[in-house]
Amino acid sequence: MSAQVIAVNVQIPASTTAPVVADFTTHALRVGYFHRRDWQNLPTDDWTVPGVYVLMTTDGSGIVYVGKSVKLRGRISTHNSDPQIDWQRALVVKRDTSHGFTSADVGYLEGRLAAELAAIPGITVHRGKEDRDDTLPRHMELSLDELLGSILSAVRLAGLDVHKPADLPDEDEDAEGPADAAADTAVPPATSPRRGRRTKKAKLPELVAAGLISAGTELHLSQAGTTATGTVSTQGEIVVGGVAYSSVSKAAQTALNSSRDETAQVLSSNGWITWHIGSPTGPVLDSLRDQYADAQQAQ
Repeated sequence: MSAQVIAVNVQIPASTTAPVVADFTTHALRVGYFHRRDWQNLPTDDWTVPGVYVLMTTDGSGIVYVGKSVKLRGRISTHNSDPQIDWQRALVVKRDTSHGFTSADVGYLEGRLAAELAAIPGITVHRGKEDRDDTLPRHMELSLDELLGSILSAVRLAGLDVHKPADLPDEDEDAEGPADAAADTAVPPATSPRRGRRTKKAKLPELVAAGLISAGTELHLSQAGTTATGTVSTQGEIVVGGVAYSSVSKAAQTALNSSRDETAQVLSSNGWITWHIGSPTGPVLDSLRDQYADAQQAQ
């Protein structure tokens, strides 16, 4: 997710059996941390509300349970009496606002959080519902996507390693693709206007910030008989299958290979020239880099 610093205020009660509470002020989220033996100490008035939760094991298996409920405390009670996994620690997340989350909100967040955690090596997500809630309008989904950074930070605060390979850009993210190489061969390197304009290529977050592409825009690609789609996030990432990718090429590679047979050759992809904007025949992402360079040069 985004590399921004996320502000959090942590309240540690004197009682060792009371839940630790963390307020993620940037996104107005309140998170409660507790051991299974102490779940009854979750205040009823504070936690009988909609939200999402993560149940964690302590046996080294890496198994977690991701869920949602319109009444968090009651749902945790059910997991205590009829556990799906041998959980020992948990965190619950609610909106710290007057209106809070809706049932549709937590249904969507459950799916996004489960997908993000499942993409992390060493973590196995156990959950009853496999499909995220897609009933929300796109602008609401984008607003909820912005909360994922804080929610994953809350999980990290619980001691889980939430680093995933998708968080790192490709080593060759700025390498020229075939389209760049072909264009540059027509002009000597010393006088190539493209080389002159694009010494440092723009990243997707810069293109979003400049208004050259909007959050929520659908991206399409087709390669080797495989098609896939992704969506631009407000942070300038590409969301594929509920997982946000900082690297456009990793997003493309994941999208292309997710539905292929495990025995098939793994496809690689330069996402800047394989992701098409808006439709399978739309302009490629790389074309926006030229527009960005032109605008920067004109300033």
